Amino acid sequence: MADEYRLRLEGERWSIIDEATLEPARLDGVPFATMEAIEAQHMLKILKGVDRVRKASKRSASIVKKGRFKTLRTPCVQSVTDTFAPLRPPGADCSLCLTCSGSCMRGKLLDLLN
Repeated sequence: MADEYRLRLEGERWSIIDEATLEPARLDGVPFATMEAIEAQHMLKILKGVDRVRKASKRSASIVKKGRFKTLRTPCVQSVTDTFAPLRPPGADCSLCLTCSGSCMRGKLLDLLN
């Protein structure tokens, strides 16, 4: 896919040509034609990049559909929750929300409901 394009000089302007159709390439209906040389070079790189992303996306979707990709379930990493401990209100155990001391809003709401 990414090698299906080339630059073509048309008068003083450049176009990006789709080798399959021999017409100016299009992205979302916009033709890549009548550009300055540097603009055409940049757009060619972008177009090739978009094609690589599309190709990789199709490949990934195919792998998932065939069931060759398995997701892994991992337990919560304690070091990550410890990293965010300073962000919790003092005295609150918001990572568990089972033994809240009432210093956070959730604890106060639970006290009101009880």
